[in-house]
This record gives sequence, structure tokens and C-alpha cells, in this order.
Amino acid sequence: MKQPDSPKSPARRAVLKAGLAAGVVLVNPIGALAAAPPGFDQWRDNFRARALAKGISEATWNRCMGRVEPDMSVFRQMRNQPEFHEQIWQYINRRVSDWRIIHGREALKKNEALFGRIERDFGVERGTLLALWGVESAYGDPLVQQNHMTPVFPSLAALAWNEPRRKAYWETELINAMKIVQRGWSTPQEMNGSWAGAMGHSQWMPEVWLNVGFDYDGDGKVSPFGRPDDALGSTAKYLVNRGKWHRGEHWGYE
Repeated sequence: MKQPDSPKSPARRAVLKAGLAAGVVLVNPIGALAAAPPGFDQWRDNFRARALAKGISEATWNRCMGRVEPDMSVFRQMRNQPEFHEQIWQYINRRVSDWRIIHGREALKKNEALFGRIERDFGVERGTLLALWGVESAYGDPLVQQNHMTPVFPSLAALAWNEPRRKAYWETELINAMKIVQRGWSTPQEMNGSWAGAMGHSQWMPEVWLNVGFDYDGDGKVSPFGRPDDALGSTAKYLVNRGKWHRGEHWGYE
């Protein structure tokens, strides 16, 4: 009968193999990572020069793209967008849920002063903003962000590299995302969003944050995440400027 600690024991062999594998990771953690798909590293090297030419610093590039791997799941999600596959009432019922109604009332109560200020400044009534906030990010709920959002840089990197129809658009949005980091508005770790790179309370693409977002809470930066002040104030301004919102009008008519 073999002893439990025999070198030929299956249990001991498994332990030895696990220990050797762990040793490889400790000695060479980068080499232990999964290899990037063929062609990605060459694209990233070429794209780096274009990003630096657009004003991205070496430090920002390294923070955002130095070790990024493409999130290939974005292509499956692109093909399965619910707006194109669900019936209208199925789509509405899944989003106007009891959970959203209950938590919407809580979000309104918690941010009563903010909504009042936005109504005075822009004339956009709170119900409309609350509905947009709830549909786009479930009122910024951290568990929703954790369970249903993915890191922005791997998503945009995959699309910029391997989505040929709008390659220039995705590359531009990837550079815009780096600009947000470079301005100190967010960090790569914080920037989680949809498969397409939309992020924050209002699920805006990086370009919209850069060109429409403004510092509504006066802390010196535009914050897609954290407190909702900048996101909701910017959304109201967006509705007024681009949506031609008129103070006192209802949100829709038959």
C-alpha cells in the first residue's frame, strides 16, 4: 500500500503540479497571462503612436493600455442587443420593473435638493431625469455596476482592433476614454460600462462626457461616477441644448 505522501501518489502529484504552476506565476506573472489574440499586439503597438499624436501621454497610455487584453465578448453582445430582439412591451416590462420603481423613489428622496436645483436651473422636471437615470444605470447602483458592467478599455480595445465597419469611430472613443483618465476625471479601474464603452450614471460614450459633460458640483472635474450631480446636471443641459427642451412642457405627447 502506497503511503499518502508517496511521490507517485495522485494527490501528491497534483499538489506538486499546483506548486510548480504557482511558482511560474510568481516568477513571471506577465508571461503567465493568457496570450492576446493573433494580431492584437501589433495593432496596439501601431495604435500607440496615433494615441500619442493625439495628446495622450506615455504615463496615461501605460495606465490604460499597457497590459490591456481585448474583451472578445463584445462581438456577441453587439449581435444580441435587446432593442433589436425584444418586443416593445417585453422591453418596457423588463425595464419598468418593481425594483426600479421602488429604488427610483428612494433615489428621488435621497437627491431631492439636487433635482430641485436642476429644475430651477434648466427647467427639466425630475420625473424625466429620474427615468433616464434608472434605465441607463439603475440610479448608479454599485451592485448593478459590478454585475452587469464590464471594464471600458478592454471593450473599446476589442472594437477598435477588430470591428471593421466603424474602426475609426472606436479608435476615437478609445482615445477619448484615455483623455478622461488624463484629465483626472476617472481611473481605468473605475471605468466600467456597457459592451460599447458607454459609462457612468447616464451611460454616455467618452466623447459625450468630454464635449457635453460639465462640472455641476463645482469640484473641479466632470465625474461620470460617484456623486450623480455632474451626470444629472449635464443630462438636463443636454436635453435643453440638443433636445430643445422647453420649460413647463410635458415630456411627451400623442
